[in-house]
Amino acid sequence: MKRIVLILLTLVMLLGCIPTTYANSNIKIVINNQELHTNVPPVIVDGRTLVPLRAIGEAMGCTVTWVNATQTANLMNDAVLVSMQIGSKFIGKKKRTGTGDPSYKEIDVAPQLINGSTYIPARAFAEALDAVVGWDSNTNTVMIVHDTSLKYAGNISVNTYAGTGERRHHDSSALNTAAFVSPESIDVAADGTIYLTDSGKIRKISNGKSETVEFEPSYITANTLRCFGNDVYVLTNEFQETDGTKYYGIVKLSGGMAEGIFVTEASYSKMTDFDFSNDGKMYVLQNNVGVGQNYVGQLDLYSGEIRTVATVDNGITSMSVDKKGNIYLGNTTKGSIYHLNVASGKTTLFAGADNKIKLVDGVNPMFLEPRRLVYKNDALYVLDYNVLRKITINGADAVINCETLAGKISLEADPITNDGKGSDVTFASSYLMEFAVTNDGIILTDPKKAVLRIIK
Repeated sequence: MKRIVLILLTLVMLLGCIPTTYANSNIKIVINNQELHTNVPPVIVDGRTLVPLRAIGEAMGCTVTWVNATQTANLMNDAVLVSMQIGSKFIGKKKRTGTGDPSYKEIDVAPQLINGSTYIPARAFAEALDAVVGWDSNTNTVMIVHDTSLKYAGNISVNTYAGTGERRHHDSSALNTAAFVSPESIDVAADGTIYLTDSGKIRKISNGKSETVEFEPSYITANTLRCFGNDVYVLTNEFQETDGTKYYGIVKLSGGMAEGIFVTEASYSKMTDFDFSNDGKMYVLQNNVGVGQNYVGQLDLYSGEIRTVATVDNGITSMSVDKKGNIYLGNTTKGSIYHLNVASGKTTLFAGADNKIKLVDGVNPMFLEPRRLVYKNDALYVLDYNVLRKITINGADAVINCETLAGKISLEADPITNDGKGSDVTFASSYLMEFAVTNDGIILTDPKKAVLRIIK
């Protein structure tokens, strides 16, 4: 009897040492903002995500070699050689230049052969290539950003400009005691007053104090705002009439009232951005839901009619008008920025390249996800995922140089953000984040931390 019990205990102990492995076809792998599709699904081993060797290696620009005799995978790019052996919890890394010995790092889960396919741990491999890795538990997505080359501008600092981080609407004569719920869209008027949307409300900052801008009708809430001169225009959130029909529109704030400029049914279209030329023409970026097409249009401020200027790619979600009245367009899906000549209706590639997505500064910059564009004084400022960048432009509307002002790339959902050097600060990525270029510096909204930041 004791012998049987001893055997059973031994089996339990052995079984407890076997890694827990299961395939999960719902796991997605996104590399530089593009989903990687594999012939066999990723697997979970002891809480770690393992991915097919060749698929991830080649997607990250590596030459993949398999040494059957030692069951070792060698993955090589222009800079390093990474070696991973089946069953070994040590990953080797050696620079391709120089004669030094490889370095080794212990990892949690070893590479494995599963149903005839070689699997390697995604995070360990990606980090060996100096990539940034994140995990989105809401969508079961492994996110990887690699092949980055950012050149930070010198002497740039990031500091908290307004807000305590406590989520509430609270105005104050001192900006460090004002409070916000979710500061989002932002712009600056000609007189220097800063306007922003705060979870549907409109707040303004002037002379070192914050105020809430009250207006009627009260069922109108703010999504996006832009200024022309000292006037404030607001793209509303959807609102519902008594018959149940949902609408959205653009209003002008005037004397405590939201003066209607444009209104339409929300079921037919949506707007993602708008901006003004120097002579007061309003341009909008609108998607026709029925035909699934994006348009740039000019909105007549008196008749409310929209004249189509150009049909543009559906990945374009942001715009900014330059001093000549032409328009820069940011494509968040393809990682590129286009320039639209309003007179001809022709768009040309300005910076980056479609579907060649990465973070690279210099004379031939590349982009990850250009979410917000602001043209100011012969420069285009770009919020690229969670990194703020600046493109200097010449008289022929061509790139002179691109540099990064602030922000380290991070795929964490809510990283810690401290004041400090622009090259050291990590912003929490949010599609609601915007910035405004003022005479005092760049004011950045931080919806996840409920504060405003100043970069200068």
